[in-house]
Parts: sequence; structure tokens; C-alpha cells
Amino acid sequence: MKKSNVFIRQRTYTSVLSLLNLILTGKKYPDLLIGELFRKENFSSDEKRVLVELVYGILRHLARIDHIIEHASSARISNLNPDILNSIRICTYQAGFMDVSAAGIINNAVAMSANDKKLGGFVKRTVEAVLRNKDNVVFPDKDKVPIEYICVYHSHPRWIVEKWLTELQSIEEVEALCCTNNIEPPLTIRVNPLKSDRELLKKALEVEGYASSMTEFSGFGLVTDKKEGIFKTDSFANGLFEVQDEGSQLVSMLTGAKPGELVIDACAGNGGKSLFLSGLMKNRGIVLASDLSPAKLLNLRRRATRAGAFNIKTVTRDELNEYNEMADCVLIDAPCSGMGVFRRNPDSKWHLTINDIKQLAAKQKEIISEYSRLVKPGGRLVYVTCTISRDENEDVVYGFLNKNDDFLKVPAVSINADIFGKFMDEAGFFTSMPHIHNTDGFFGAVMEKKKELS
Repeated sequence: MKKSNVFIRQRTYTSVLSLLNLILTGKKYPDLLIGELFRKENFSSDEKRVLVELVYGILRHLARIDHIIEHASSARISNLNPDILNSIRICTYQAGFMDVSAAGIINNAVAMSANDKKLGGFVKRTVEAVLRNKDNVVFPDKDKVPIEYICVYHSHPRWIVEKWLTELQSIEEVEALCCTNNIEPPLTIRVNPLKSDRELLKKALEVEGYASSMTEFSGFGLVTDKKEGIFKTDSFANGLFEVQDEGSQLVSMLTGAKPGELVIDACAGNGGKSLFLSGLMKNRGIVLASDLSPAKLLNLRRRATRAGAFNIKTVTRDELNEYNEMADCVLIDAPCSGMGVFRRNPDSKWHLTINDIKQLAAKQKEIISEYSRLVKPGGRLVYVTCTISRDENEDVVYGFLNKNDDFLKVPAVSINADIFGKFMDEAGFFTSMPHIHNTDGFFGAVMEKKKELS
């Protein structure tokens, strides 16, 4: 339980209330909303910390919080409007996960519902009931109804829990995964090999007040002891590092990109993997970065300039037609459901649907078919997602291979046995899991295009 015995103005809590309303009813992204709020309004560092913890904490533990509310009081979640419900959720989270006095929580409940004379008394009585009874709430029996227990206690939608149980075949593993998804992830950064190395970066950050530890699997990563202000450091301004989860670093390395090669990052986004590819290639050869969003490609170019990654060239989807059968490696970091990054984006688990999975899988099949034409004979096609979903991972790859007998699946260890031997499953695919590796959940498949017979 985190300490919160500092002065926090009431507008911090009303801001949390507004954010939750937007996120849960309007499907808005919390990181973007919070960033915009902090740019427009002044909050102390303590207020920022509390605001972020409340928003993300409630999103992570939403089902558990709602269970506590319903079983500690007479409130019925389905009957409450968002303002009232989210006010009670904020107070319940404070009662169950933060070190806040009962008096402070009740005062907060009264203040947040002050404009609703009709329901203000109801909010106060409900929060008082939660405070009295929160330690006596009975959760579903873990042994008798394990799925129901995981859904409620570890706050995941039932269809996701059932899907993972079908695919992972272990209720213990599903529980461990869901539990880990509700733990705040570390801030992992990647050294820019074009400008520094991990040891030098570690020392430079220590001088600027940021202690760090080495990542376990990637030789390029550091986990910092704090997040606030890290983008204001000289180390960042000078392009010595980028924020990149260790799992994302590893799937970038899965390309086996070498100096002098032509490597295409087909779904580059803001360019985190493109930048790392440039570093792995020592700025020699070409990285073609493509994305459907011009804004993301503009941001990528800015980042590349700061990083000194001069072998990156951004191209449109149409411009890629000039490179048919020319690439040594094509990386497809496909748009996906993001079920491997719930610990970073807990809102997405409440918005995602089974139909979304089906639509994404269909799109992924189109993408891998389209961009595979860019691979030269003997070249590599690397398909990557940040999801834990067979429909979007293995099924997409096998579907592609069944229709394209000029590509062969090759085991991840063929790229680097020392690293990828720790992540390769029985089928030869790369899989990183939050509850096993303390990384985001990534999937990676390496395929090689057959060489033409002479």
C-alpha cells in the first residue's frame, strides 16, 4: 500500500473523476488524456503521482473494486451513473490500495458529489459502508470457481480469462498472468548503440540522479528506479537512450539485422524498433520505415535525428512497391489487440471484444501477405505482435505458410541461441510473458524465403 500522506488539492480528485468518465465511457487513451491535462494545468509532483496512480490503479483493479462496492454496501453498479459510480470507485481504491485516513476518504466523497444534492448523501453512505465492511468482503471461491475468482479478484473480463485458459491449458498460469498484469511495470530504456553502451549510459544517468539496473535478457536495456523527469535529462536530449520494453528490444533483435543489409520496418509507427535496427546495423545499410500515419513518420524522423540514426529512410506504403524482392529482412510489427501489454494499458482489457480479435486477425493476414513480397530469396520475414492470442499469432503465421510454400518457418534460436533459447516454444516461435520474464507479452515468428534454384 502506497503512502499518500501529502497535501493533495481537491481538483486532483475531480480531474481523476473526469478522466475515468472519458476513459471508461468514451474509450479515450489515458496516457494521452493525462499528458494533455498536465500540459494545460499545473499540478505538484505529488498530485501528479496520486492522479496517475488513481487512474491506472482503478483501471487495473476495476472488477475487484466493483465487487467490493456491491458486497460492502447496498449499491448496485448497473444502476449508477458514471459520475456517481466513479466517485465511489475512487474512494474505494483509496480505502483498499492507498494509505488514506477514513475521514479523508469521506471528505473526498462528499466533495466529489457536492453538486448532486439528490445523490450526494447516497455516495457518502456508500463510501462509509465500504470503509466499514471492505475487509469482510467474500470473493468467489478460488478452488470451486477459479475462473470467476480470477475475473473478480484479478480484474479481467471473463472471455479473456477463458480464452487464455484454452490456449495456455493451466489455470495457475492464467492466474499468474492476470495477477502480473495488475502490477505497475518498470520503466525500461534501451541504450542507443550508435552513441553509447549500457555501462556508460548507466553511469551518465547516475550522475543525473537516476539509478538503474541491467535488464536480464537484452544486453542493451536498463531498468530505472524512477520515471519522473527522465525525458528532461541530458542523456535523453543527447540521444543516448530511448524508452523501450525489454520484450520489444528482443523482438527487434529477432530480425538478425546486420550492417549493410536492407531492412524494412513495414509497420513502423513512431519508430522505436526502426531506431534500434539502425543501431544494430551500426548505421550501415538502409532501414526503410513505413507507416500509414504521416504524423508518426514525422515523429520517427525527429527521433532518428536525435539518435544520429542516419540510415533510416521513411517511405509511404506505395513507395514500398519499388523494393519488391529486395529486402534482406522485413519486420512486420502488426497492429494487434495488445493483450500482452495490459499492465501498461489496463483500459484496453475493458474495451476489447472477441469481435475485435477476429477483425484484427483478418487484417494481420492481409498485412503479412502484402509485405512478404518485399523479401528477397534467402531473406527473412519476421512477424511480431504484442499480444497473447493464438488467433493473431500462430494462426496467422500458419495460415500464411500454408498459402506460401516459398517461405519456411525457422526456429528463433537460429538468430541467437543464447538469447532466444530462453524464449522459444516447442514450435520454434518467440514468446515473452509478463509473469515469466517480467517483460511485455510478445510473439515473434521468423520465416525465410527459399533461395531460387540456379
